[in-house]
Amino acid sequence: MISFVILHYKNVDDTLECIKSIIKLKKQNNISIIIVDNHTLSKNEEYKIREYTDNIILLKENLGFAKANNIGCKYAIEKYHPDYIAVINNDTLILEKDFNKKLQQLYDKYQFDVFGPYIKSPGDSVNPFYTYDSLSIINKEIRNCKIGIFIYSHKIIHNIYKNIIKIKHKIIKKKKRMFQNGKEDQLNVSLHGCFLVFSKKYYKRFENVFYNETFLYHEEEFLSDRRDKYNLIYLYSPKIKIYHKEGQSSKMIDSRERKLFIYKNRKESLEKLKILKIGRKENEKN
Repeated sequence: MISFVILHYKNVDDTLECIKSIIKLKKQNNISIIIVDNHTLSKNEEYKIREYTDNIILLKENLGFAKANNIGCKYAIEKYHPDYIAVINNDTLILEKDFNKKLQQLYDKYQFDVFGPYIKSPGDSVNPFYTYDSLSIINKEIRNCKIGIFIYSHKIIHNIYKNIIKIKHKIIKKKKRMFQNGKEDQLNVSLHGCFLVFSKKYYKRFENVFYNETFLYHEEEFLSDRRDKYNLIYLYSPKIKIYHKEGQSSKMIDSRERKLFIYKNRKESLEKLKILKIGRKENEKN
């Protein structure tokens, strides 16, 4: 049994397309679909989703990524006791009809705790995924977020910055895509949060599938920290492919507001990650 947990926010067309990619999979009797709505579904949109699944969790407020997905995962565990929980963004599509079979084959071979697939995307969503694993890099990114918050909090400064960026883009040629998906199976790597499969041996070990104290962004870093702390098996394999549209829900917010939203939430997540890293270092010393 595979339980698919889909976090919904605003864009119901993406959510419906995501669901349809799941119901095209083989072995439908071995699949459950859970929708977690971050307080945005209208009655009409809810009705459209219920054509495919009655497992809809309507949250009374927007809880962000980790908390909302943790609620969906607990629901899946209590109701279905699945072998795997696939937590996927609503702007992702599964490209393998024999997804179930391939996933089981990978588990039989590697006994993974967490799995991440090959990600086709118009942007830089790839696996293995680069994460910030040192305090120096985390501190640098916190400083960058503070600068971003300052720029996007002031309209005049933002307009000046926007014009500078436009000039820069005219002068500098567009860079080629920086990151590429791995060409072969890799173990103990960091995995992109748009599509993660958690095995039963993973979710039975932890109270929450995700670190529960963040709102949005850098969930991958917290999962990587957990991997290192508990010697977990994280697997990337290109044998399973998905398509990720890249942040369609957040793009529905105004550009300046969206950037400010991103920087503020990234900063909060990174500061919590920093505290976690410092705590781990102190424990290791003791």
